Amino acid sequence: MSCLRPRASSFDEEDNISIAFEVLQQKEVEQIHQKLKRGTKFTKISPNSTKKHGRTFSLTDDGTALMYTPSKKSSSKATVSLSEIHEIRSGHETDTFRISKNKKKYPKERSFSLIVGNENHTVNLVAPSQDEARTWVMGLRWLKKKSQHIDIHSKQAAWIMDAFRQADVDRDGTVDFDESYKLLKKLNIKIEKVHAKRLFQFANTHSTTTKKGKVRSDALSEDEFVEFYRIITRRPDLQEVFKKYSGDDDYWTPEEFAEFMHEEQKRLEVTPEWCATNIEEYEPNQEFRDQKILTMDGFFLFMMGPSGLIFNPFHEDVYQDMKQPLAHYFINSSHNTYLLDDQLRGPSSTEAYISALQRGCRCVELDCWDGPDNDPIVYHGHTLTSKIKFRDIIEVVDKYAFAASEYPLILSFENHCSVEQQKVMAQICVSILKDKLYTNNNLHNEAAFPSPEELKGKILIKGKSLPPSAATTEDDGEVSDEDEAADIDTEDPQLKAELDKKKTTTKTEEGEKKKLKLAKELSDLVTLASVHYGSFPASKEKYKCHQMSSFGEAKAFGLAEDKPGDYVEHNKIFLSRIYPGGLRTNSSNYSPVPMWDVGAQIVALNFQTPCEEMDLNQGKFLQNGKSGFILKPVFCRKPNMQFNPLKPGDQYTQHVTLKVISGQQLPKPSGSKEVIDPYVKVYVLGGGSKQEFKTEVVENNGFSPTWNQEFSFEVKVPELALIRLVVQDYDMASSNEFIGQYTFPVASMQLGYHHVPILGEKGDDLLPASLFIHTMVNVS
Repeated sequence: MSCLRPRASSFDEEDNISIAFEVLQQKEVEQIHQKLKRGTKFTKISPNSTKKHGRTFSLTDDGTALMYTPSKKSSSKATVSLSEIHEIRSGHETDTFRISKNKKKYPKERSFSLIVGNENHTVNLVAPSQDEARTWVMGLRWLKKKSQHIDIHSKQAAWIMDAFRQADVDRDGTVDFDESYKLLKKLNIKIEKVHAKRLFQFANTHSTTTKKGKVRSDALSEDEFVEFYRIITRRPDLQEVFKKYSGDDDYWTPEEFAEFMHEEQKRLEVTPEWCATNIEEYEPNQEFRDQKILTMDGFFLFMMGPSGLIFNPFHEDVYQDMKQPLAHYFINSSHNTYLLDDQLRGPSSTEAYISALQRGCRCVELDCWDGPDNDPIVYHGHTLTSKIKFRDIIEVVDKYAFAASEYPLILSFENHCSVEQQKVMAQICVSILKDKLYTNNNLHNEAAFPSPEELKGKILIKGKSLPPSAATTEDDGEVSDEDEAADIDTEDPQLKAELDKKKTTTKTEEGEKKKLKLAKELSDLVTLASVHYGSFPASKEKYKCHQMSSFGEAKAFGLAEDKPGDYVEHNKIFLSRIYPGGLRTNSSNYSPVPMWDVGAQIVALNFQTPCEEMDLNQGKFLQNGKSGFILKPVFCRKPNMQFNPLKPGDQYTQHVTLKVISGQQLPKPSGSKEVIDPYVKVYVLGGGSKQEFKTEVVENNGFSPTWNQEFSFEVKVPELALIRLVVQDYDMASSNEFIGQYTFPVASMQLGYHHVPILGEKGDDLLPASLFIHTMVNVS
């Protein structure tokens, strides 16, 4: 089969399959689309294996998904939605292609990988030719880029057409009543069949022709289905708000729009001109846009856009002062970043680093050990976790360090290597990271560590370092070996015996803490020097600005409870890193909130574990442009301001009223066939607050439940507080099931009427599901 050959000018030098999309002409785009729709037979390599299979992939007719036959045993086609593919990598850029046999066997220029889903599942493909690979990578990247700029109108149309495809079971291009009624059940709507029939007949205004040419008067066309969908998704709650400001007519002028923004949303800076601009953007009817009036349909779309969401859109950009010393910021941080699963037997992968960096993490961890052939490796020492090459991780860091944030990245080295392999580590870092690597051997003379602004685009190494007196010598030296992995424990007798055997090889005969011989070449690259914590007074007297301590979970929480004020003062000057306790072998997490309350900057969590604690972390770091750096409150920075998070006082208190009005298109829990009985839990956490509220249960309605329940509460320290909304399905016979959640900082909360997105267990957006709430704040 002939293949469109992309123009050579459209590739950059480093990646011969990268595409400069702007040079593509519409005719070329169409040719590429047609090629993808015809399909290509690839060699598909199984993940982390050398097993191969022949698989034909093609683009669906509507251009929204890839289609393929998964195995010989299955006659049906499988599909992968383009929305699930969040990266297309060319060449040997996954662990599978890094396997030496695969690397040698399959040419880099014919290889590419699709990164799919929330768990970064890899689909590794080898094309028949280099041109074929280029065409597929070009086409998929273009489609992904286009989909990222889809507007709210197109999103709504996509939701409706997705519903139409779900309903059209026999694929004839029409939807009859039985298909429509089944769809209502799928959409979590419990409705009497007689009423459903009435709605169906209202939308069924004329005969329609199927794809096979059959004329039907008892089925809906696409246009009729859109009307049917609009009827069942009608929003009385939004209509009530709209009618309050529309007067006797059914539309808003820019002046009425501005009145709503002032009175309800407390956006006093909004002008009629701003409203006119938004009418132009959101009003779907061209005639009304020309008249500068907003209909109910336009208001609905506006309320689903950035200004209608609970999170302040101005906080989606970096808005804080980024020129303060590094210790003045909370830093999004990962623990044992290399692991994909548990702490004892789980697999290690470079994909874990890519995922963390793409999620805005700014401090990743590497546990470094001697590897074969003088090639250092990374794994969880004293355990049975798999091993990956240090070099492969640094290559990934070089490529993805600034994928989500331009601000500095910290590599936290836990170093157990011999001097010889430490020198290899240093050489790898210098040769791969080049000028991205931040080095400064004069930090011990500085009063404060540089700021995130000064360190933009730089990679910092945290680890053990030799004292300044060794800087002018050529000799290596000794430092204490602080081994976090030595703290792990398990109740499995067989595994415990294996772990104990590994641990005994790392201790001296006297059982004393092991000393580590440190290579000067590696020490010279360290700019954040790890030191042992003794006491807060000793730290204040002896620490330099570049020195920092790591605290195990138990130690950190003990200090936060016994000496909260002292801990806050310590963290005004020095960085603190907190890591999970050794008993968390299942990669569970501690609550980061008490650690943020005392101003700890690097609160390291197991990113691979979906859990409430990671939801809190994700919610907190939404602010400041998802840069991974949040400026701490002034009382956690200024030396003359005292703050005790256990007794914060009332000087910062806000009185918040939050009304949970309704929910929209809430999904069923995985595997459930019943219509859900949803309720909402409201949690207020941080800054001395720990409160919980709950709505009533709405029975048999996950599609449009209405609660209209109001909760009032005090937030002692808004700058440290988070609000977490959790939707659950009530079950009288068993435990209630998690449906979704959304967590956001109180400081980033918009006032008035807003929608709240619903995120799934793994942080994925469950569009079009949402909550509709109203918030108000009064200051003491």
